[in-house]
Amino acid sequence: MANQKVTYIAYNSGLPAKHLHLGNLVHNPKHPDSFDPYEETTFTDIDGDAPHWANVTPLSNYALTLGRGPTEGDNDSGDESEGPRYRVVAAEKSTRIEIKDPKLFFLKQTLATPASKKWLHAHLSAAEHFPKAPKPEFWLCTGLILMKHATWTSLTPPTAQASKFIPGLQAPFDPTGVTAIRRSSVSEHIRPTFGFQGEGKEGKEVGGSVIHETGKFPGLRGWAARWEKIEVAAKDGAEGTGEHHENGMKLVLLKGASKIAHLRVSEGGYARADEEEEEDDEDVDEESGYWKEYLDVVDEYA
Repeated sequence: MANQKVTYIAYNSGLPAKHLHLGNLVHNPKHPDSFDPYEETTFTDIDGDAPHWANVTPLSNYALTLGRGPTEGDNDSGDESEGPRYRVVAAEKSTRIEIKDPKLFFLKQTLATPASKKWLHAHLSAAEHFPKAPKPEFWLCTGLILMKHATWTSLTPPTAQASKFIPGLQAPFDPTGVTAIRRSSVSEHIRPTFGFQGEGKEGKEVGGSVIHETGKFPGLRGWAARWEKIEVAAKDGAEGTGEHHENGMKLVLLKGASKIAHLRVSEGGYARADEEEEEDDEDVDEESGYWKEYLDVVDEYA
């Protein structure tokens, strides 16, 4: 498992599945509900028939590693004297859904749908109004791991197992272990409640791992997502003869100029979550600096 390539970003509290879908377009994969994201609505019911471009894989008694280290609300959060802590989420019913061919999907679905084309045109055009600022990034959601009524857990694994807890990948618990994690929660009822703390400092063991705290998350939530970067190359309209190319988009700017943007899904350009970096609240503050001005201009094109 340690040699598996990590292509998913895990979310410590999960994200409501109502607006999290394959084909969504965002600027910030770590906070996909920020900065006016585009919501793709072609495939919103995972219990229904999947479109031809999607794969659906049911996952029974599945556990996912969310990250390393304690987090806010974790009892004795600073104590890792017995070994590193990991955050794990588990559920009886989970589903992995993925776009089979992201490049083909982007060409035939994203660039062929009026709503997503309008979103891209507005956001790409707005970026041209700030030539001295770094261009915003664009990311396409190509995979999701969804769980119903999940149990969140903070635990310390045995030293020999610690290297197998990799954020974004399946946690090394067999189905029996996953069931034990779910039953260790503060409550078997479905409610967003935290509070289990093991007896004394020993905690409660599941498969050799010491559980420090658990909590329930009701309903269907997305706990990990795969985002692939969209590469953008914009040239002056006079230079670009490729506006009729299948991946070309003509940008008619408010200032009267025009540009041709060429778009494609990057080869292996997956978003990554670097846990060693401290999150900067300004990165997700739509009212601060550049982003406020940028989104104001987006509104002018919308």
